[in-house]
Amino acid sequence: MNSGEQALSPIADWRGEDALVARPNLDVQVRKLPPGGAAFLLTLAAGRPLGEAAEVGVADDPDFDLTNNLAGLIGSDLVRNIVLPVPKSCQQP
Repeated sequence: MNSGEQALSPIADWRGEDALVARPNLDVQVRKLPPGGAAFLLTLAAGRPLGEAAEVGVADDPDFDLTNNLAGLIGSDLVRNIVLPVPKSCQQP
């Protein structure tokens, strides 16, 4: 630990964090995920719909923020496309 001029002491507010390690465009990136982000991302990676993934994120952490999580995925070049379901009224029999 590099403490500079501070005395060494235990970490008072320790808590686990989730991180995303990705390699878009061959550059390795490590990003801290926002609250509920790991559960949200794992649900999307399993092929589940966005709404369900958001519900899982909220269930994992009440501070889950859908906008913040989506912005992080888009900003890290991990979102390839967003597929919208075809409304039933537009589907052919």
